[in-house]
Amino acid sequence: MQCLVLDRQQMRWGKMPVSNFIYYLYVLIHWAVDIYSWMIVLSAVITWLPNLRASRLAYWLNRLTQPFIGIFQRLIPPIVGIDFSPLIALLVLQFADRALLAIFVQLF
Repeated sequence: MQCLVLDRQQMRWGKMPVSNFIYYLYVLIHWAVDIYSWMIVLSAVITWLPNLRASRLAYWLNRLTQPFIGIFQRLIPPIVGIDFSPLIALLVLQFADRALLAIFVQLF
């Protein structure tokens, strides 16, 4: 049985090696997850500040984050009036990011 061994120089798409493409793809996805995580945190903080709830920023943050947070709001009811769905959403995003990192590491 013959084993196929590819040198990094042989693995190319256009002018960029495949390993660099995979790395940059992971970095791009990681940044998107990081930015979305901060949007969820900011959206949760804005709900604590009554003057900012009616702002344009709150409107857009709610519009961008509510579809994802809404999944967890349907599964987990508020406990003692506190909504833990943004926290669960952040945990799920971080676990997905870590799983994605493990997948991309295996691709190298």
